Amino acid sequence: TEKHLGQEEREKKQVIEIDSIMRVFAVISCLCFIGVAMAYSVGPSYSTTTNKRRQFLQVVTSSTFLSPLASKPALAADKSMKDVLLVQETASQLKACTSQLARFEEGLSAADPIEDAPKLPPQISFKVFQTLNSRANDVPKENFEADDFLGLAAEYAEHAGAARDYAKLAKMGRVGENGSEEVAVFYAKKAAEEAKETEKILNELAIAIQ
Repeated sequence: TEKHLGQEEREKKQVIEIDSIMRVFAVISCLCFIGVAMAYSVGPSYSTTTNKRRQFLQVVTSSTFLSPLASKPALAADKSMKDVLLVQETASQLKACTSQLARFEEGLSAADPIEDAPKLPPQISFKVFQTLNSRANDVPKENFEADDFLGLAAEYAEHAGAARDYAKLAKMGRVGENGSEEVAVFYAKKAAEEAKETEKILNELAIAIQ
């Protein structure tokens, strides 16, 4: 009997201890809830806490914080923009050349170099146009469709290459036994014709990627 009484007392003590612990946890939970509610209050007394939350969000969403994720698209966009500028600048240089075709021909066929004669700009690589293909738009005024962008770029490469080849032949037209002024002038005119066609095509390509 004494053993049973002792066991009952121990069980009662355990129940009381557990009950006390649960009450303590309940009180702590209430205090935590009240603290969180006060922290998110919009009242002037807690403006500092709100500002800290906003500062944290600004840091998390900043470009520096996200830069490892955004670096590849940013680099691709930067490269694309550089290619656009290259096409536009080259088109402008070609236009300056073809606007003085007579002077351009004279510079190619002259026996002595003419320093101020227009010159062909460097030819744009076909890879550049492949990169820009996704940016191409329809140009109704030119009857141009975006799907034809790479096809037109291939035509540009053909005419630009021909213009450069004829320009070299014009420079060499006076050399050797068969060389003469007539040969130099002939190839200079051919170079001018190809340059004019190249300028027209490149201008369409430049408009399509604006």
